[in-house]
Amino acid sequence: MMTYLGLDTSEAAMVLNVSEDEILRWCNTSEAPPIHIWQGLVRMLDEIRLSAEEAAKSADLDHLDATDLNRINLMVPGGTTSDLAGPKRAATALAVATLARVFV
Repeated sequence: MMTYLGLDTSEAAMVLNVSEDEILRWCNTSEAPPIHIWQGLVRMLDEIRLSAEEAAKSADLDHLDATDLNRINLMVPGGTTSDLAGPKRAATALAVATLARVFV
């Protein structure tokens, strides 16, 4: 999921409020993260989806500019994504896919 969201180990640790060692242990062993970590990831994915939907809804389809979708406002559990490019790219990609459905 970290790769899908474009997060490195330190970013995932910050967003999920755990240590980098815990992230590495969960990624490299058969030990599963606790339920609250999965819930945090689900909230992050939900926020990415909702942000993408809002960006797509606010786009002016008659005067669509490529930069319109760069104004996605995305918040994730544990902080803002101002320094997290991965989740913002994911939200932008979903917004583009949402808009593509309008034209297809």
